[in-house]
Amino acid sequence: RSMFMAPGTLYVYQIYGLYFCVNISSQGEGAAVLLRSLEPLEGLEAMQEQRLLLSRRRKEPPAPLKAWQLCNGPSKLCQALALDKTLDQEDLSCHPDLWLEEGQEEEDKKEELAVVCARRIGISGDWAHKPLRFYLRGNKYVSVVDKEAEGAAGTRPTDEPRA
Repeated sequence: RSMFMAPGTLYVYQIYGLYFCVNISSQGEGAAVLLRSLEPLEGLEAMQEQRLLLSRRRKEPPAPLKAWQLCNGPSKLCQALALDKTLDQEDLSCHPDLWLEEGQEEEDKKEELAVVCARRIGISGDWAHKPLRFYLRGNKYVSVVDKEAEGAAGTRPTDEPRA
């Protein structure tokens, strides 16, 4: 239901009975964007604590995580940010605690950024081969790197919006 709501609505769901994933509904009926990873810039200590808390609940051996390991997967991202089913159907345009904003890359690096357009991962069937996965080439916070797609990625004009 969440994916069919107004653009900007969170769709939070559970996979394998253990892990949460978060999508943001977008334009078009039933369209959404899965947040697969993020580069944490602030709050790393809180994210580390949240991830360790969840690993203790599952009786996994706690291990300190590097910054690139905190959110480099859709469920890791949800764990680090404490996103769960209680946020399903929340509207990002008016939520007091959640929002998205454009990154603030250094001006001299903007021209170097290239958006990689790759095949989807973690699904099967016809949609698995659609080039509907986007990330910044060379970013070490990406969940899975597609070397073939990275080789084909060109630079983008700096005035184009990024995915």
